[in-house]
Amino acid sequence: MLLDPKNGPDHDLPPPPTTPRAYVVASLPRTGSTLLCDALWATGLAGAPQEHLNPMQRRDWALRAGRWRYLLIRGPLLALLARRGLPPAQLRAHLERVRAARSSGGLYGLKLHAHHLLQHAPDGDLEPILGPIRWIYVTRDDKLSQAISWARAQQTGAWASWQRPDLPPVYSRRRITRCLEQIHWGEERWEAHFAARGLTPLRLSYEQITADLAGATRSALAWLGVPGAESVPVPPPRLQRQADGLSAAWRARFEAGG
Repeated sequence: MLLDPKNGPDHDLPPPPTTPRAYVVASLPRTGSTLLCDALWATGLAGAPQEHLNPMQRRDWALRAGRWRYLLIRGPLLALLARRGLPPAQLRAHLERVRAARSSGGLYGLKLHAHHLLQHAPDGDLEPILGPIRWIYVTRDDKLSQAISWARAQQTGAWASWQRPDLPPVYSRRRITRCLEQIHWGEERWEAHFAARGLTPLRLSYEQITADLAGATRSALAWLGVPGAESVPVPPPRLQRQADGLSAAWRARFEAGG
């Protein structure tokens, strides 16, 4: 029934005794943000940060709230949910519902891509719902590899290693170029968001996260004020790297002008 098994009640965390402090992992697709968020969840000290505003998450949590018509929304129909943001009252109800089941250590985490912020909070203001927010900003130094990975995921529908591809990937210079443009747009939007509000986020890169996941996770925990963060055990990653020889071939072809 649920598209993401981790949205099920078996993964619920105890209701927080007081309102948890909020943090947002600001990111773009294919930056290692999911890897970082999975590691933060696995520590048991920072809630369960996920993209709670993407169409799959909205669909699954609507089902859990008893809105059974959402059972029909899957596959290509998820694009229907991506076309419009949630009205303010529904946005508050959704995030409060998720926060009650996905908080731990006095923290609630939300992962957002730039387009999620634009869609659901055009003014960039989530504090009325979440309260004061600590920000973690995840980017990727190698933009071309990021764009290739994003283009492949768009085609196959497999955004994580545990998901089965719906379609085989087909090289498209136009699609990769469009993903590069979206990366630059998204980074510009995040930087504008931080600058306009005088925010100084913790900055992490895909390269840092994949080279030293435990170190990056502990840095994030320390930023969030978790006591003893420097010695917190970080379990091995659940996700596997998706890049392969095909990604390398696409890169060579793109760089050659093909």
